[in-house]
Amino acid sequence: MPSPIFRLRLVLLVCGILALCAGTIGCGSSSSIAFAHVRADGTLDTANSQNVVSMAGGNGLYCFKLSFKPKAAVATIADDPTAPDQGLGFIETAVPPTPMFTCSTIPTPDAVVATMKETSTGGGQSSGGHAFYVQFAN
Repeated sequence: MPSPIFRLRLVLLVCGILALCAGTIGCGSSSSIAFAHVRADGTLDTANSQNVVSMAGGNGLYCFKLSFKPKAAVATIADDPTAPDQGLGFIETAVPPTPMFTCSTIPTPDAVVATMKETSTGGGQSSGGHAFYVQFAN
């Protein structure tokens, strides 16, 4: 049976996707969609990803080159019991990314995802190594 945290993350992801659909993007329209599953070790799960040309990065910062220029992104941290040091985590997306968020092999990414973990309760954050799911739309 899925853990309550997994169910909450799934609900948040579905709500994010529905929010994209309700906005100006519109599900079922001719807009482009891309999605990715990134494992906790920083590798792209190609079997569960679509329209991702390439991905680079690690240590909490991931750059994406997509088959189109996205205007919106929704991401959620995945429950990965094989990943070390999982705990309270944060995730953010940048579409389009600012110039300071780049990866050496993708100097002009279409989108960036950053994961962080809280180092102590109320004590700040550091780069994370969380698995995550992300969806991009234009």
